[in-house]
Amino acid sequence: MDPFIELDNVSMLYGSNGTIAAALRGVSFSIAAGEYVAITGESGAGKSTLLTLLGGLQVPTSGRVVMGGIDLSGLSADGLADFRKQTIGFVFQAYHLLPYLTARENVIVPLSPERMSSREKADRADGLLETVGLSGKENRLPSELSGGECQRVAIARALVHDPAVLLADEPTGNLDTTTGEQILDLFSEWHGRGKTVLMVTHNRANLSRATRTVRLRDGLVEEDRRMSPSGRAMGLPG
Repeated sequence: MDPFIELDNVSMLYGSNGTIAAALRGVSFSIAAGEYVAITGESGAGKSTLLTLLGGLQVPTSGRVVMGGIDLSGLSADGLADFRKQTIGFVFQAYHLLPYLTARENVIVPLSPERMSSREKADRADGLLETVGLSGKENRLPSELSGGECQRVAIARALVHDPAVLLADEPTGNLDTTTGEQILDLFSEWHGRGKTVLMVTHNRANLSRATRTVRLRDGLVEEDRRMSPSGRAMGLPG
């Protein structure tokens, strides 16, 4: 199967005052369309940096990130913004909802530039809020929602463009176990529709949802394994 995402010798360096630190050091692997990949590793291993590069929020110091045949490093800032809007949905641990907007309005925000009527935008937002279990709460502010409900709003917002790729950075980190499982159910449902899901997680219990795990250590790929249907790891050839 041809890869949909390719990382080719990707490094990411940060530094100031003559001090250089490597968040990623020559990382290479590929992901096929429709995979559900859990990215794991200790704090500082490079997990979140990897996700920002995959999402086109940064470009690597060296190497290439290719998605759908497009080298993200070769895109302008406007080109990257357009690519993200069309291809990628982000879910962050901190939700990043606008506190003065309702749940519906938060979901609509990415649709602002679209040539759609207000009714069409509201209908799409309400449909997604229903999908994530928030029907009847469309007009509530984030302060009137629980943490799990805010995360569901964030997921609905991430999916509003029907992206091919969903990137999630510790999406259950601030949630209790039951609510976290409900969020993972939504990701599994999205994956079941043929979408590609990449989730950064420190919680080993979350790995059973993935079809593959990539473990980072000190900016390098330490382990890359496919998961069996039972959630047990299998060796990954090559």
